[in-house]
Amino acid sequence: MNAILIAGAALVGLPILLHLIMKQEPKRLPFPAFRFLKQKLKTNQRKLRLRHFILLALRMLIIALFCLTLYQPTFKSDRLNIRGEQPVATVLVIDTSPSMGYVTNDKSRFKEAQARAIEFLKELPDKSPVVVLETSDLNATWLPDVAAARRRIEELKEPHGGNQSVSAAVAAAYQLLAKVEQETESPDPLQKLVAVFTDRTASSWDASRTEDLKKLRETIPNDKPVHVVFDFGADQPTNVSILSVEMKPQVIAENQTANVVVTVGAVGAAGEGVEATVIAKPVAGVSKADRSISKVVTIPNGQTRTVPFEFRDLKEGLNQWEFSLKAPDNLMIDNTRFLTFKVGAARRILTITDDKKAAVFWQVAHIVQEEFSCLVVTPDQIKIGDGGQAVVQYTADPKKPNAPPVVDDLRSFEAVCLLAVREPNQPAGSGLWDKLRPYLQTGGKLIVVPAREGWMNLVDYNEGASDLMPGKFTKVIETKKLNPAPPPQKASSWDEPRSGANGVTLVLDENALKHPMLKPIEGWRQQKSDRVDVIANPRTTWKFWDVTRDPSATVVAHYNDAEKPEARHPAILERSVLDPKDNNKAKGKVVLLTTRLDVTQSTPPDDWNDYWTPEGSSWYAAFPNLLVRYLAGDTADANFNYPTGATVTVPLPRGKLNRDSVVILEGKGIEGNDALIRPGDKQTDARIAPPKTNSAGNFSLSVQKDDRDIWRDGFSLNVPPDESNLDKAPLDAVEDLVGEGRVIPVTRNVALADLLSVTLGHPIDLFPWLLIAVLAVLVAEGFIANRFYRRVK
Repeated sequence: MNAILIAGAALVGLPILLHLIMKQEPKRLPFPAFRFLKQKLKTNQRKLRLRHFILLALRMLIIALFCLTLYQPTFKSDRLNIRGEQPVATVLVIDTSPSMGYVTNDKSRFKEAQARAIEFLKELPDKSPVVVLETSDLNATWLPDVAAARRRIEELKEPHGGNQSVSAAVAAAYQLLAKVEQETESPDPLQKLVAVFTDRTASSWDASRTEDLKKLRETIPNDKPVHVVFDFGADQPTNVSILSVEMKPQVIAENQTANVVVTVGAVGAAGEGVEATVIAKPVAGVSKADRSISKVVTIPNGQTRTVPFEFRDLKEGLNQWEFSLKAPDNLMIDNTRFLTFKVGAARRILTITDDKKAAVFWQVAHIVQEEFSCLVVTPDQIKIGDGGQAVVQYTADPKKPNAPPVVDDLRSFEAVCLLAVREPNQPAGSGLWDKLRPYLQTGGKLIVVPAREGWMNLVDYNEGASDLMPGKFTKVIETKKLNPAPPPQKASSWDEPRSGANGVTLVLDENALKHPMLKPIEGWRQQKSDRVDVIANPRTTWKFWDVTRDPSATVVAHYNDAEKPEARHPAILERSVLDPKDNNKAKGKVVLLTTRLDVTQSTPPDDWNDYWTPEGSSWYAAFPNLLVRYLAGDTADANFNYPTGATVTVPLPRGKLNRDSVVILEGKGIEGNDALIRPGDKQTDARIAPPKTNSAGNFSLSVQKDDRDIWRDGFSLNVPPDESNLDKAPLDAVEDLVGEGRVIPVTRNVALADLLSVTLGHPIDLFPWLLIAVLAVLVAEGFIANRFYRRVK
């Protein structure tokens, strides 16, 4: 408001001054009946005062209305004048989630929203700053004008995965509007508008965030933003969808059958249900199968049905399949799902020992499990390769000793085991520790199993690998010589408690079974598995090495050799190996056992334990598998299937990459430089993140040499099942944030301009009404003043 107009309001007191100056005194008339005249005088004075007050109020009102009229006020309420000249800071939130691909009348919701958003821009003042936020990318900046916003909307891609909720996009809109004046260098506060184009499905609107969004909105400087939500959703959608494709485990042996379960759902189906045909097709050039399989299922309206598939005679390698519905429908993006799994030989571990016969039980234990193959070599077979990394050199076929030796990089093994190696640090400068240290510092895994007393060079272990070993060997402890004697050893399958002097068991209490190495044992107990015998009939240890734990190491399990937990000796320890370039980042891992697993002429081995005794317990096979599976990773937990928009980590081949290697990424939407990954020789995995993972499909990674694959891996991406739920979020949940009446169903035959005039409207301009009021009061004042002063005279 102009300061001069404010000062002009002070002229309201001018009529008071004029009335005081022109005040009329009644005439004095001598009259006989003085008493009656005096009474008449009082009556006249009351009438004069009333008329003076009315005239005074009218004149004051004229001046006040005149000043207010010159200010030209408007009645704003919560509406916007988007068709005026003043710019409107506008954030357009466009839902690009997969459900926006739903087609009605040969046009998808997304295409309709895109056209309506462009139509909406025509209603804005040309110089309005605009942001276009798509729910798959909330990182956006202010565009200088409406024309730039139009080009941005036209460039939007079709609906895809990797979207956040519309609620998250509204939060991003508030953050942009809070700083719009600074970022656009606007001299005056701007009107603010949030326009949302969505199908309002339940997955797109997070009602739990409403209160937080209200608080965030209050942080925006005035004027607060006005909202309008354009609803493109169908009230009665019809859709048949593949909701999921599941396979457990996703790594199987070559002779196993792959069991896949496909879940199909239907909504809006006519009659009692809809018949759907599901087709399973292998990806050419990747899967080792050569034919498609189809199955028919009837799905009741509003329900789901599962369809099992069995794939037999699969060959070793990566397998990728595509599952699709034969008949298309209104939402195509959930008619197809993708699956990746692996069929392969057992994963490899390397065992290094001075006497290969000493590792026979250890090797057989892994053969029985069929999960890991175990190569046994001697320390002299570990050498330094051309690239500076340790390699193992061996003969592939013992029956052909003259065949060229096989040379494998140590990094190609899932784990390495030192089993009763006498002098791992000899010869000095070229011992096993010098060869294993780079392997561990780049993510390698190592198991150290001690030998008998007098055989090991303790200095080689305690001093030569003090930066790697979880502890230092001190002496051998015999349970029968412990004082005090160990407590009684209890087990559910034993007739009576055994004396601890005759051997101690591992303490498999709640804390120990929480560790990832031993956690499967708790699962066996809950599932009543055959493997539960490892608890019912546990193995005992008579001799073990006393180990002084390194401060950076942790104890996985103790022996039950003392009543007090703090007095018990460690049975299994572990220590992480740090990256030499970043001491805060763990790379490799070393697991140390304190009892023997090597085999000698005596049975059990040198009277140390009965781990290799098969009678009554599967510990002889279960325990070695637990050790290696913990370090190498459990294939039961392996996953190659992710939701769109996820960040996927793919382990790179160990020992097959060098500094110049290039990993080729293939899949939907991967083009140009996005298809090339240059990891370097020390990178252990490749991370593929959005927007590369926004599209559903099968993806593969490969390293090629001489026009052939030397390594191939892959994964699949699928849209989340929630995107197939086309039910709308409750209207009141949306209006709780945006305001009542601000959610507008959009149909093709209604002009957007008409919707805006009803929803946003315009501020009411009070200038013409105030001007009429001034004229009316002037006329009234003149009429009253003329009659008043005429009577006074």
